[in-house]
Amino acid sequence: MLLNFITILGFNFVVITILWISSLKTRRADFIDIYWGPSFFFSFLLVLVINNSFSMTEIMSLFLITIWSFRLGIYLLIRNINKTEDIRYVKIREARGNIGLYLTAYLIQIILIPIISLPLISIVDTGIDLSLINWLGILIALSGILIETIADIQLSKFKLDQKNIGKVMDKGLWYYSRHPNYFGDSLFWWGITIHCFAFSNNLFIFIAPIIMTYLLLKVSGVTMLENRLSRKKEGYDEYINSTSSFVILPKKNSK
Repeated sequence: MLLNFITILGFNFVVITILWISSLKTRRADFIDIYWGPSFFFSFLLVLVINNSFSMTEIMSLFLITIWSFRLGIYLLIRNINKTEDIRYVKIREARGNIGLYLTAYLIQIILIPIISLPLISIVDTGIDLSLINWLGILIALSGILIETIADIQLSKFKLDQKNIGKVMDKGLWYYSRHPNYFGDSLFWWGITIHCFAFSNNLFIFIAPIIMTYLLLKVSGVTMLENRLSRKKEGYDEYINSTSSFVILPKKNSK
């Protein structure tokens, strides 16, 4: 397991460092966001190939991570390709320079990818048949992908309508959660970890969904967006008071 962890760490150090070097010319540091999803697919596939291990367990896990990885990567590519560089990276570069940007935004992903990949690493070389717990985890993971996909589609359609500029998105899944896309993302990682735990029996791998959920809630997701949206969107404070921030739930003021 340690060797596979180091392999993923080394692989992503090379790839992400190349992305950083290319950003020095393109001034598009935000392309690292596009790589985030597919990085887990490439990392897990590399480990499977090196170990020459493709059991039903591993194939099912690869199938799940492939759907999640490329759905997210393609969505971010389409969303960002014609936009200017994300203001977050612009501000980091202005404040800390290119080396500071690497240490702040790139190095953290190099470290996080193998840690969050721990559930996948834990099942390498396992050939046990799928159990009820496996299928439960798979169902939760697929539900997370579905929720995330629906939420992203609904938000994209909302933004395309010029009449919605400055308005709060509170339709569809967004009626029940202020960030259903992030909830779906978190749900996927809890599901795939449960699936992998059925084989590994290693409680430590739950560090992956815990970290991912924390990042979505407190670092790169909910908290960061809430601060910006409450200033830009009229009526957003009311939306906060009536709607769950993360988990899909009925309105707080519903009877």
